[in-house]
Amino acid sequence: MTKPAKTTAPAVETIATDVGGVLYYDEPFELAWLQAVLELAGEADPTLTIERFTAEMNRFYLQRASATANLGLYSPAGAHAWTSVRRRWADLAQLVPGAHAALASLAEHHPVCVVANQPPECEEVLRASGATEHLALIALDTTVGIAKPDPGLLGWAIEQLGWNPATTLMVGDRPDHDAAPAQRLGAHSALVTPPTGWNAPPGVDPALLVAYEKARAERLEVRRHPAADRSLHARDLADLATRLTDRASARRRTEAVR
Repeated sequence: MTKPAKTTAPAVETIATDVGGVLYYDEPFELAWLQAVLELAGEADPTLTIERFTAEMNRFYLQRASATANLGLYSPAGAHAWTSVRRRWADLAQLVPGAHAALASLAEHHPVCVVANQPPECEEVLRASGATEHLALIALDTTVGIAKPDPGLLGWAIEQLGWNPATTLMVGDRPDHDAAPAQRLGAHSALVTPPTGWNAPPGVDPALLVAYEKARAERLEVRRHPAADRSLHARDLADLATRLTDRASARRRTEAVR
């Protein structure tokens, strides 16, 4: 795989961040949803095998940007399963290590907001983790009515906060959903490496987990996008926070000397 070109850190005054893949992991929710779909679809069709289900899952993922963008997999099982996952959202949430401390560090130097495709239950998790204390706004597609990759979701947040797109940095893990929309608005973008430290929820079929991990790797390849080449790259939010806060501190020292 070709490594992305190194990009100089942009002039940043305000920061918007995604949630899934940045503050908490997406994978536990997806796996819980897939397991629930498997069980519900199996009840409706006793001849359904794990092999046939995972084959359908692979086609589903490669045809759509995310598992929850369209809940048509074995519908209506997909929709019913998603309802059950939303009820368990807080219990399924697994925070990315160091992300909360990084968010707090960033907020010391820059106003920060959340811009994400997430269900309303996301806000409950952010509140419980203490993240909301550091956020100027939480803009979710399910409450605003605009979903990424439409740049309108980030644009709505910027307008609500009175920010300047030219000095705003959008942080996410997807070049197609996070970097590209930001760049279309004239904002900057930073991409973190999709994290891998998540654990599968209890009760997930081992064969489903193996198939999911393979499909996940293929999806990451499909998501490659030219916007990545025009983005700042960081290992995770903690890495990005260190780089941005060091830069802000250096700038303040320079201004003090003057």
